[in-house]
Amino acid sequence: MTVRKLVVALVGMSALLWGSAAAPSAQMVTEQYIPIGQSPGLSGKHTVIGKLQSVNPQEKTCTVAGTTGALNVRITERTKIWLDRSKLQQPNLTGTLADLRPGATVEVKPEGHQGGVSSAPAEWIKVEVPASP
Repeated sequence: MTVRKLVVALVGMSALLWGSAAAPSAQMVTEQYIPIGQSPGLSGKHTVIGKLQSVNPQEKTCTVAGTTGALNVRITERTKIWLDRSKLQQPNLTGTLADLRPGATVEVKPEGHQGGVSSAPAEWIKVEVPASP
């Protein structure tokens, strides 16, 4: 095998390995900018979209009423909270626990692929910022 063929083979293999490893990371990096219910491959399959029923800031928990029932969510130091301002035609912002208010429409992604569980830590929570009347 010539040096040229070896270099081409190594470059090709590294591109394949890097590309497959980068895909989940790219989704996580861009997830903040995707409106509620529009995450490719996630929304409705591995997420719960519904109304916040309750929020307990001291316990760092909240309850979301989804179409398949209630989901009790733990908010950890890893949980990302984003404000979905797409209805205002503005870019999304990073939110905080204080932005979680009962009655708000949210999309919650439990950690891993635990979309059907009744209680889980949240990987991320998107909070809809409604258009002003």
